[in-house]
Amino acid sequence: MPKTWEHRLPVEEEGLVGTLFCPASPGPHPAVIALGGVGGGLREGGAEALGSEGFAALALAYFGVEPLPRELVEIPLEYFEKAIAWLKSQSEIDANRIAVVGNSKGGELALLLGATYPEDVKAVIGYAPSAVVWQGITFDREAYHGGPRSPWSSRGEPVLFARPARPLPTEMIRIVGSYFVRQPIVGRVFYERALANEKAVAAAEIAVENIDGPLLLISGTDDQMWPSTRLSEMAIERLKAHDHPFPYEHLRYEGAGHMITLPNAEPPTSWRSRYEVGGTQEANEFANADSWTKVLSFLEKHLRQRAS
Repeated sequence: MPKTWEHRLPVEEEGLVGTLFCPASPGPHPAVIALGGVGGGLREGGAEALGSEGFAALALAYFGVEPLPRELVEIPLEYFEKAIAWLKSQSEIDANRIAVVGNSKGGELALLLGATYPEDVKAVIGYAPSAVVWQGITFDREAYHGGPRSPWSSRGEPVLFARPARPLPTEMIRIVGSYFVRQPIVGRVFYERALANEKAVAAAEIAVENIDGPLLLISGTDDQMWPSTRLSEMAIERLKAHDHPFPYEHLRYEGAGHMITLPNAEPPTSWRSRYEVGGTQEANEFANADSWTKVLSFLEKHLRQRAS
């Protein structure tokens, strides 16, 4: 990808960890906060791609890198509030034109941030997202302190969350065995079974109707991590039920899997080898190329051309 952004600014102040890419053209620029998923760490590729298309873009880490939490457990939403405030304070940024994009768990987070901070977030894009907050993810049993915990907290309290279904005995045998034979785990079935518990799911649904702007959701029907097509449709149904006044769309790619995302924003190979993500190579490649074009059109129309 040709470099057309003007400068790359590491962000290491106020406890934030990120990288800001600013375009070469004169500002102030519309800005996009790019969030990764359960792979953690700082993934700059997607933000760099957005910077090359004339948007200011902040790649923002939120766990899995020092000095941030090691596990995806009760990450304070105030951290993201601080990141938004920092971004708005930069002279190159148009404070009234900020969008959030995330993939997988970052897609869940993007919807949650849009619903929590509607005065700041003016557009939301979710790749393989969830309209439901699901429990935190950790490989350290001690991090749970006796039980599953929320991935997010707000004002010191955990955000309500739903739990994936417990594995059946045969599934547990398969999961344990996968560590020895190096076979990836299929997570989708546990989320699909959990969706049958309508009361628990309803309590953890994100109030997407509070988002003060348009939404673009993107999913693959063969997503084996979680049923992102169904979870995206839940958001669409909620927006319809509340007569959401802004445009919203769900791009559903037949045969594609979980790894539809911004260019060069895939999680680490070590993470991908643990889980079955689904999709054929052909379907995944088409979904990534087609959705990128539509993401840029969405941002052009609803962010760059939006009156500041």
